[in-house]
Amino acid sequence: MNWQEYEKQVFEHLSVIYPDAKLEFNSKLFGKYSNGLRQCDVVIRQIIGDIEYVTLVDAKYYSDKIDVKDVETFISMANDINANYGILVSPKGYSELAYNRAENDPLPVLLDILTLEDLKQFQCYCAIPYAGENGLLLFPAFGWIIDITQRFEMIASSYRKGFGFEEAFKEREFIYFQIWDTKKDPILPENLLLNQEYQIRERLKIKESEIKKIEYGNKSLMLRKTISENYLAVEYACAIEYDGFIFFGVLISPVNRETVNKNKLVQMVAKAVPIKVIQK
Repeated sequence: MNWQEYEKQVFEHLSVIYPDAKLEFNSKLFGKYSNGLRQCDVVIRQIIGDIEYVTLVDAKYYSDKIDVKDVETFISMANDINANYGILVSPKGYSELAYNRAENDPLPVLLDILTLEDLKQFQCYCAIPYAGENGLLLFPAFGWIIDITQRFEMIASSYRKGFGFEEAFKEREFIYFQIWDTKKDPILPENLLLNQEYQIRERLKIKESEIKKIEYGNKSLMLRKTISENYLAVEYACAIEYDGFIFFGVLISPVNRETVNKNKLVQMVAKAVPIKVIQK
């Protein structure tokens, strides 16, 4: 595989993940600072509400890890074409400085690893986690997989491709999902997240915690962010209410990737489709 083939397969990969978006391959957009046309590997245009959001995707077919200078060049180009988001894809991964630079820039930048083996084996699928009669069609975020193994207090989990759950748990970078039956135990999403915070306070000293309402397209969700003292990760929880149940996900993330991973959590919770499960 050469770099042109890699770019094409990244485009095909994204086309399946973003079926409702308009994707442009190898297009040219005008740069507001450079005052000229800029070549873009992939441009994703999504309408959320009444607003169009533009995501710039750059596929780097390098033999070594992406470094901080590559990230800075990418951020500069994304700002030039007035992109809302950026996705930088590489088969070999990224240096820690590159991750830090992406996380701390005002522009939301996702650094993802997409290897040749991932491209060969890729299948875009949805998982169907459920509890009792309540279930969902759950779609993976870009670069992550869904694990429907039911473990303690979770009906499913999600983590980066190439990882197992134990490895993701050790790295403190994963999401777990659960369903709360509001017919059996009525509660509002904000109170559910508040109860989670109380449970954390029983075990750890809280440095910072916030619960707020957010919008994703035409959906309203509740989002909690909690940081504990002497803990090397941040926790987010996102919940949405449906008829008879609340679906929520809890993210554990390294601090230097919290913004990107929080966006994955919100996207997965918001895009899940509720279903009723008939058990015989």
